[in-house]
Amino acid sequence: LSPPPPLTSSASHLLRLSPPLPPPLPSPLRGKGSSRFGVKLDEARLGDDGVPEVLQELRTLLMARKGHRNEGIFRVSPATSALQASRALVEAGQTSKVSDLESVAQLIKVWFRELPESVFGADRETGIVAPIVDGDFTTGAGCYEAMQGLPEPRRSTVRWLLELIGDVCRYESENRMTAQSMIIVFAPNLIVPRADLDPLSALQVNQHVVRFMELLFGHWNEVGGPATRITASTASPQVDPP
Repeated sequence: LSPPPPLTSSASHLLRLSPPLPPPLPSPLRGKGSSRFGVKLDEARLGDDGVPEVLQELRTLLMARKGHRNEGIFRVSPATSALQASRALVEAGQTSKVSDLESVAQLIKVWFRELPESVFGADRETGIVAPIVDGDFTTGAGCYEAMQGLPEPRRSTVRWLLELIGDVCRYESENRMTAQSMIIVFAPNLIVPRADLDPLSALQVNQHVVRFMELLFGHWNEVGGPATRITASTASPQVDPP
């Protein structure tokens, strides 16, 4: 996967305060017994690029129908009924029949949130946060090195997410979604704190995730040898002169 082109804004400005964690998903959306959601990464069906097939299907559908350019995509929540119907189609292997694009974006977040073990390795039952996120990382290069140390398919899945963030914030002037926005909405889904954690501790876990992701994306963005460059004032890629 190719990293997204550099943004003009510094990754250090991606976050100041994390938002409160969202409430748990309603039980009808958890899909007990689903073979596509809530399964361990090691047991997920992978595509040719080593990323879970369901993620690729959802992203392909979102991009093909230009849903990534919709205002507030990944931030705006779909109606519960639309989300339930869309999830049923995805679980039945009929992703192409999903018509609600907000549900497509939401299901990508749901997929990460329902992993029995976080993509970073934090266990849902014990609540132990993986060193990759709980560690004292101060540079993007250090975060990137830590990501590279993840076993497959975790590493490819995190790289997939970085590319998705870049693909969406490339159209910031249309969808109003910056890299900051994308990281904030995804962070609570990447590591879910234990239910018995007090609100302050849960917020601190979320902040660790956001900080790691902002540094990681900033480094990924800078080393991605741009054929295009994004400015803060335009959504259309600007081709740099040779």
